[in-house]
Amino acid sequence: MYIAFEDINEHSDAVDVCIIGAGAAGISMAATLAERGHRVLLCEGGDADYSERSQECYRGEVIGDPYIPLYGARLRHLGGSTNHWGGICRPLDRYDFTAKRAASETAWPIGQDALSPYYRAAANVLDLAPTPADQAITDSGLKRIYFSLGHPTRLKEKYATTLSESTTLECCLTANLVALESQEGKVTGATFKNYQGDYRKVQARYFVLACGGIENSRLLLWCNQQLNGQLIPQANTLGRYWMEHPHATVGQALIFEPAALGLDEDYNVFLSPTAQSVSSRQILNCGLRLHRMSAEATQELIDELANQAPTLAGRLRIWQAQGRVIHGAVLRAAWEQEPRFDNRIELSEELDELGVPRGRLMWQQSELDRHTIRESMLLLGEYLRDNEVGRLQLADWLADTPVQLPTEGELAGRHHMGGTRMSLNAEQGIVNPDCRLFAQDNFYVAGSSVFASAGHANPTLTLVQLALRLCDHLESRLTSTGPNGAEAARLT
Repeated sequence: MYIAFEDINEHSDAVDVCIIGAGAAGISMAATLAERGHRVLLCEGGDADYSERSQECYRGEVIGDPYIPLYGARLRHLGGSTNHWGGICRPLDRYDFTAKRAASETAWPIGQDALSPYYRAAANVLDLAPTPADQAITDSGLKRIYFSLGHPTRLKEKYATTLSESTTLECCLTANLVALESQEGKVTGATFKNYQGDYRKVQARYFVLACGGIENSRLLLWCNQQLNGQLIPQANTLGRYWMEHPHATVGQALIFEPAALGLDEDYNVFLSPTAQSVSSRQILNCGLRLHRMSAEATQELIDELANQAPTLAGRLRIWQAQGRVIHGAVLRAAWEQEPRFDNRIELSEELDELGVPRGRLMWQQSELDRHTIRESMLLLGEYLRDNEVGRLQLADWLADTPVQLPTEGELAGRHHMGGTRMSLNAEQGIVNPDCRLFAQDNFYVAGSSVFASAGHANPTLTLVQLALRLCDHLESRLTSTGPNGAEAARLT
C-alpha cells in the first residue's frame, strides 16, 4: 500500500528490506519479497508520474565524447525507465561473463549459470515472448540471434494492484535518499528528503539501492563522502568502469541469397560474432541489425552499384529479369564497450535542489570500441562476398581509418552500466557476487550498475535476473535469522 512521506515515522512494524528506487530492479524485488511475506518498504524519489521537480535531479555534465544529455537519458518516477523502454530483451551470451582475449576486464565473478535459473521468472516479470535458440551461420563466424520484441511492459502498471493493496509492501513516493549511517560494518539508517525539505529516517534489517546506472554511483559517492569513507573504505573503483552500448547506422548491403540470413522471411534479422570470432578477431561482442529495404530502395542501391561495379550490377539485373529476389538492407549496430577505469561517474560542485552534488559523466570510447564495430562489419562483409551471398557497403565514417565515430544521431542506447561493479574483492569492485557492499553486512546494490561488462544485449533482462537472484539471497538471510532476530529494526 502507499504511505505518505510524512507518515513514515508513524509506522512501528519491523521492516525487513528497504528498497531505494522503484524501477525495473526495485519493483521486481519489492513485489517478489512482499509476495513471500516479508515486510518491504519501497522508497521512490520521484512522483507517481513524470514531474520536472524529480527529473531535474538527473541534470549533469558530460565530458568526453558526444553523449545524450543526462537529463533526458532515463526517467525518474515510479516505474523508472520501464515507462519508456522498447521492451527489447535477450540474455547475455555465455562468453560475455568471461575474460575476453581483447580485454580481460570483461570477466564477471559469476558465470551465466548463476543467472540462467532466473530467466523464466524474469521473463514473466517483463512479459517477454519466447525466442528461438541462436543459430550458427555456416562459414561465416557469425550467428543469427533473437530478441524478445513483444509489447513493452510498464512495471508500475503491471504491479499497480500490488503497490496499492499489498499488506506487506509499503510504497512511499517523493522519498529521496540523501544520507546513510553506518556502525560496525552495518548500515543503521537511511535518511530521506522530500521536495518540501522534510526529512525522515528509516531503519531496516537490509537495504537495497536500486536507483539506476548513474544514480547508484552518485548516491554512494555522496554518502561515502559524508561518512569519510566508512561506507566504502576501498572506493578506488566507485563510479569507475562505466559503460554504454554505442549505437549507429553502420552501412547497407545487397543480399543476393536472402534465405542464407533469413531475410527472405523476416524484415529484421539480428546477427552477432561467435565466441571464436570474438577471440580470433580480438574484439568485444557486437549486435548487427539488418533491416530489410523496400523494393524501391533496393533498386536505388542496385543502380548506385552500377557506377562502382558495372559487371556485378549487370549480373544483378539479369537475376532480377529471371525473377530472382534480391533484398537491400540497412545495417545498424549496438556493440559492447570496453570496461575502462577512466570512464566514470563523479560528483560535481553543483548541488541539486535536494542538496546532493550533481553527477558528472566522464566518457570516451576506446580504440578497442572502434576496432570492435569495424571488425564486426568486415566479418559480415567477408562472408557475403566469399560465399556470393551479397555485398556490403560500410558507412562513410566506418570506411575511413582511423574510425571517426558519429557525433550526431542515436549515439547510444541509454543503457547505463557499471560504476558499482561486481568483483571477488574490494580492490577490484564495489559489490561482491551477492551484490553486497564489501564493507557493509546489510547493504546491497541492484541494477545494471553492478555489471562487470556489458555484452551487446539490452541490460533490462539481465538486471532483473540479478534482482531476483538477490531476492533469493535475502530470503535465505531473512529466514535464517527470523522476524525477531538480532538484526531486526524498526522505522523511526
